[in-house]
Amino acid sequence: MLRPACRRFRAELAPGDPHLRSCPACAAYAAAMERAAFRIPLPARLRSKLRAIPGAAAPGPRLPLPQAPLPDPLRDRLRGLARSQEPRPVPRPIPVWVRTSRYAVAASYLMAVLVGLTAGNPVQLGRQAADRMSQAVSERLDEGRERLDVWEDTVRERYGETRRSLEDSLGSLDHRVDELSQSLRSLEPLITRRIR
Repeated sequence: MLRPACRRFRAELAPGDPHLRSCPACAAYAAAMERAAFRIPLPARLRSKLRAIPGAAAPGPRLPLPQAPLPDPLRDRLRGLARSQEPRPVPRPIPVWVRTSRYAVAASYLMAVLVGLTAGNPVQLGRQAADRMSQAVSERLDEGRERLDVWEDTVRERYGETRRSLEDSLGSLDHRVDELSQSLRSLEPLITRRIR
């Protein structure tokens, strides 16, 4: 399993990378890739441009290079790259404001200012929201007080009715007890005669 530094080096294959000195496996890999690049046929235009560079064509016979074993998918990919005549599209570079956090912070501050300007003064908006909230709360409190007053009046009225009916019941009971006691007093002489 490759270390992250080895994977990074093999993905970029930058010449003169200090990783080549510290890792013999990656140095062997780079040498194999260079040898494989000599065997890949170059397009005619590129070959002519390379020959036009002074000192590029060294006089003398070339020594045969040993063939390095390459995995089949890599060999096919390298051959496909050598055969393709059309230039590869160059990826667009990442914008500076994405790579640097200072630009991102400045952009977010600018967006906050613009949103604040379009929405209005945040202090006034906060005061308006607080006023609306206090008005809604006071309306609810007033409604609650009115309901409590209605309930209190209903309770007082029912309490008064209950008290009056209880007083009437007690008054009629008192009247009946008086009548019963008077009838018992009237019967008292008769009872005393019979006992004698």
